[in-house]
Amino acid sequence: MRKTEADLKVKKEFQRYRDIFEDYLEASAGLRNSGVPEKLRESMDYSLFAGGKRLRPVLCLAAAERSGCVLKDALPLALGFEMLHTATLIHDDLPCMDNDDMRRGKPSNHAVFGETLAVLAGDALLALSLEFPLCHSKNVEPHKLLRAMQIFSSAIGPAGVCGGQVLDMDTAPAANDPDYVRKIAALKTGTLIRAAVTGGAALGTDDENFLSCCYEYGTHIGSAFQIIDDILDVSSTAEELGKTPGKDAEQGKITHVSVYGMEKAAKMAEVETMLAKNSILKILPEDDFLPQFTEYLLRRTH
Repeated sequence: MRKTEADLKVKKEFQRYRDIFEDYLEASAGLRNSGVPEKLRESMDYSLFAGGKRLRPVLCLAAAERSGCVLKDALPLALGFEMLHTATLIHDDLPCMDNDDMRRGKPSNHAVFGETLAVLAGDALLALSLEFPLCHSKNVEPHKLLRAMQIFSSAIGPAGVCGGQVLDMDTAPAANDPDYVRKIAALKTGTLIRAAVTGGAALGTDDENFLSCCYEYGTHIGSAFQIIDDILDVSSTAEELGKTPGKDAEQGKITHVSVYGMEKAAKMAEVETMLAKNSILKILPEDDFLPQFTEYLLRRTH
């Protein structure tokens, strides 16, 4: 199969999962918004419906389906991952963090609703990301849902997204640690992507080998994703990225490109892609979506 044919196949499968997710996102509005003050709902939905790749819910659904979970039963957890990811983006854009007024091709949440409401919308989405799957995953075996939620919740906290943001805001240790940028990426970006794959798989199986392979796959694909993101930040336009390019360099933040250079960063992305693919090939055939997705991700341009 030529690369172009492989890419078309992966793109079609990715879009299938994405369409299923988008339909569920729309249909779940009543479940998500019950009792929520109108202004807070507007702020939450503004960012939740702003688009984006939907990478985490797609990976969650794909892993769940391959572990034996009925696809529709994985949708509440997939939505939980997207709500959590959206919450981190709202907070990441705040003036006290990255101070970015553009996200997904639109004004950032705080630029539209103000800082106070943006903080509260992020907090609300974070809380709802945990509540929603617990309340609406009724057909998943309780012990499997508990395992999936443990995987999910551990990605949020001090050893996950929050810890990664702290490292990203304090890069002084990077002067004596050449791998500091990788530690930031592993926590801030990698933990949630890994959790999406592993948590999705945990909804359908107790097989430790299957979950271990998903864990390794998620670890490496999360690393590759962030390296490629850093490369695109200096090589793409605002229209292509949907956010402000060159912002990291402007703020003096460290990235894989600033630390290792463009050529080495690109090579690192290739290595992480290969490791991700090799990890998942232990349990899935080479022509399956998840192995094929690794190289498709490597070639992305936005």
